[in-house]
Amino acid sequence: MNASMTHPAPAAHLLLEVPGTDRLRGRTHTELAEAMTWLAWYAPGTFTAVLDYMDTINGEPIPSRM
Repeated sequence: MNASMTHPAPAAHLLLEVPGTDRLRGRTHTELAEAMTWLAWYAPGTFTAVLDYMDTINGEPIPSRM
């Protein structure tokens, strides 16, 4: 795997402090999937970085997702 994030840093803010999270929490699974599909088309590098980050826990790969 060619990870886009080799040394992820701890979160800079608590999730409740990140601007815009209220907009995410009100979305359905379908809306979130459509947004990710659009992101994959519009910014493939960012999309890859997001998925690479989601496939790790504390910087270690999740075996079930590899």
